[in-house]
Amino acid sequence: MRSKYSVKLKTIVEEMGLTIVHKSKDYEKAVLRTADINRPALQLTGFYNYFDPHRLQIIGRVESTYLDTLTSEQRRAAFETFMGYDIAGLIICHEVPIFPECLDMAKRFVRNVFTIDDDTSNFQAELISSLRNHLAPRTTMHGVLVDVYGEGVLLTGNSGIGKSETALELVKRGHRLVADDAVDI
Repeated sequence: MRSKYSVKLKTIVEEMGLTIVHKSKDYEKAVLRTADINRPALQLTGFYNYFDPHRLQIIGRVESTYLDTLTSEQRRAAFETFMGYDIAGLIICHEVPIFPECLDMAKRFVRNVFTIDDDTSNFQAELISSLRNHLAPRTTMHGVLVDVYGEGVLLTGNSGIGKSETALELVKRGHRLVADDAVDI
């Protein structure tokens, strides 16, 4: 599902520790608007019904094992069709080698390709969690947020009522100020 919020692809790449193999022209400005990801095993076999290229695409051992069964020409054709879509980015996990046909098509279609040595399942879970945090719905409220014994306390009220003064007194007593004036929830 698409969020009304977005996160820069570059932010996710840095946060997740991805290695850049190839960058698209718009890499610096590219944004993600969905926390969903895709394992393109079916697409690499030629099935593109319901395919969402706006999702990050992840290749792991399953896809790599399938691609190993193909000839170089078949892999080239599979990657040519796949990279012909305007994919947000392709991440190759689990120390899977990058097929030369994949890299050739990434260069031809100017697509983002990244690698990470992490286990595919663990990486997917971390990536989805990160994307959900970045793209989560939020509301901005006028108030002061204070950490009181590990619990967030949001002080709200009309302007001038004493929210900041109350928070200051709590800080003097050893609690932590989290945000003052505008709080994103």
